[in-house]
Amino acid sequence: MSDASLPLALVAHAMPGRARLRIADRRGDAAYFASVSKALSAIAGVRAVETAPMTGSILIQHSGPLARIGVAAQEAQLFVVGEAPAAPRETTEFSINPQVVAALALLAAALWQMSRERFFPPAITLLWYASRLGGVWSLDGDGDNGD
Repeated sequence: MSDASLPLALVAHAMPGRARLRIADRRGDAAYFASVSKALSAIAGVRAVETAPMTGSILIQHSGPLARIGVAAQEAQLFVVGEAPAAPRETTEFSINPQVVAALALLAAALWQMSRERFFPPAITLLWYASRLGGVWSLDGDGDNGD
């Protein structure tokens, strides 16, 4: 069997002494994973091998570099080790609360009225509306904006 026809084993997770490989092409093939488990266990530096044919997963506990085990697996015509593609980075959702935007707009309008020396009633009324909308004051005393 040529290297091109060997199944690709992607490194799903690796840390010193432990690695999980996934072979999607052979998922569900119990006989294949039994032979891989037996062959990997015979490689020097491999302490334990657990396979899960249903998920196409191989867990290898080892000493030494994983690359050496990968080379030995390729020489034994088991699989070729490759790197899994990088997972897409999660983006955090940024949402704007329209109530806060309205409160800030009212506060800005109140400050503008104050700059024009119009405190009563425009600036005070706008400050009152902004504070109610922003949750600073409530009529019922429990801080829920009176809703």
